[in-house]
Amino acid sequence: MPLVVAENRKILDDRAKLFNIIKRKKTEEKDNKWLKQKFREYKIKNGDIKELEKRMDIIPASIALAQAAKESGWGTSRFALEGNAIFGQWTWSGKGIEPLDKAKAKNHKILRFPILRASVKAYKNNLNTHRGYSEFRDKRNSLRKRNQPLEGMALSKYLDEYAQTGKIYTETLRKIIEQNDLFDFESVQLTTTNKKQLNL
Repeated sequence: MPLVVAENRKILDDRAKLFNIIKRKKTEEKDNKWLKQKFREYKIKNGDIKELEKRMDIIPASIALAQAAKESGWGTSRFALEGNAIFGQWTWSGKGIEPLDKAKAKNHKILRFPILRASVKAYKNNLNTHRGYSEFRDKRNSLRKRNQPLEGMALSKYLDEYAQTGKIYTETLRKIIEQNDLFDFESVQLTTTNKKQLNL
């Protein structure tokens, strides 16, 4: 939970900086350098500010917690224990953990991470950049434009591309959110002490 909140806080800080830059009539060199770095981070090739605004946004805590629980077996899976892989992200490079029960036709591995924070960051980047989650980002942006809260129950149904089971997967996420009252964590913020502990 603290890692998810920390990543979301960083995103919100970046969004504030982005809107400050947009408001200015003239940008400085350091602003342009920062924007270039963010275009790379969010995989935007044409310098589209509107697309950056859409992608640079938080993942509701309830969704992140539900997916972490589902993908890691509540932190007990081999992938979580051996490679800090709490979101079950696939990789086709050699840097991963081989699933024991995958089909012969599949050649993926589960991406491993040196620390849990890296897993959370990669998960956030995945949802904010992969084409499979464009509908999720569109709906999130629509809620933003209407000053509506970004809640997991409203957005989780747009993550059917995350797993092969599609809509069944998103219904499972909604059940995890409901049964564990994960929506109660949407507004959680870190204290100064926690920030120091996380080396933010």
